[in-house]
Amino acid sequence: MKLVLELKVKQSKMRRITRKAGFILAISLAGLALPAHSQLIYMDFLHGGIEDSQVILQEYLRPYAHILGSDLNAGWYNTARPHELGGLDVTATVSWAKAPASALAYDMSQLNLNGNADLSSTQFAPTIAGSQDVRPTMSYTESVDVGGGNLQEVEYSNFTVPDGTGVDFFPLPMIQLTVGLPFGTDVSARFVPNVGYKDYGDIGLWGVGAKHSLSQWIPVIKELRFLDISAQGGYTKVSSSIHVLVEPQELVEVDNYPDYDWDDQFVTQVIEGWTVNLIASQTFSILTFYQGVGYASSMVQVLLEGHYPIHSVITDEGSPDFGLTTYEIMENPIDMRYSNFKNARFNVGARLKLGVLTLHYDFTQTYYATHSVGIGVSFK
Repeated sequence: MKLVLELKVKQSKMRRITRKAGFILAISLAGLALPAHSQLIYMDFLHGGIEDSQVILQEYLRPYAHILGSDLNAGWYNTARPHELGGLDVTATVSWAKAPASALAYDMSQLNLNGNADLSSTQFAPTIAGSQDVRPTMSYTESVDVGGGNLQEVEYSNFTVPDGTGVDFFPLPMIQLTVGLPFGTDVSARFVPNVGYKDYGDIGLWGVGAKHSLSQWIPVIKELRFLDISAQGGYTKVSSSIHVLVEPQELVEVDNYPDYDWDDQFVTQVIEGWTVNLIASQTFSILTFYQGVGYASSMVQVLLEGHYPIHSVITDEGSPDFGLTTYEIMENPIDMRYSNFKNARFNVGARLKLGVLTLHYDFTQTYYATHSVGIGVSFK
């Protein structure tokens, strides 16, 4: 009976801590983890057609995909020792990766685009993590037979490639709950409730992981009370959306939808991360050092959601508007999925345990270098 009462008290405390930490993380996430949402992102490159738009969009968003992929594979553990049966732990963690200078721009001369790129001023365009005052321009034309085999080039789109936010890092906070199971195993669940910031976008994540003691099966190591070795794995999925604005350009001559509301446009990134690790930790009184080596991978799905004007030239010779520029409305025009990265993973860190309170910091190298700090409460 005493054990049951103690467990109920612990669970009640954990629920209160989880609710408070979740609220704090939601507030910090709105302020920290949405740097790209501080402005509308203009994506006039969509007027050039879906094929080129996919190429440009993937290059433009690449560093944030790598940053998020690195963030969500970090912070899984701060010791190799699993919880005892019935043990509970809740930890609030913030992980942040920073894009290197090489990720702040991409070389448009290396892209296989259908449009005509003016690279006379510069051949480099900023990614979403970079920023440039001078940027390449693109134009698109279509040949129209105006009679007698006389072809005329009609320009139906021109634009300057979009600028970035100038924010080259992305802190990702999360709550992680861990419960001890039998046979030297514990399981973890991590989450951030879906959080929106005004009309700019939203972000949310969830993940599951597990850790199993290998030390218990190796007699020599089992006798070394300060040393623990475990196998660990985890999966995390994060979804973020950014509000964008794509309206018909002024060069459109035939507008069949003059009063259309373009306010439903969002770029959504869904990023998944998997990691498996062999981890070790050494505990000396209140201080624990831990190390991990393993493998991490990440996949990205990019969706262009909403309704968008796609420019074209009227080529129906029977139309009174033949040879004029116009546009059609396309719904959800882009849905692409691709590998983000597959890399070895190396991790070192330290944890301080003061009663039930834990503090930790670690450094992880996957695709980008990632730092994590956390505070938690741990029982057993």
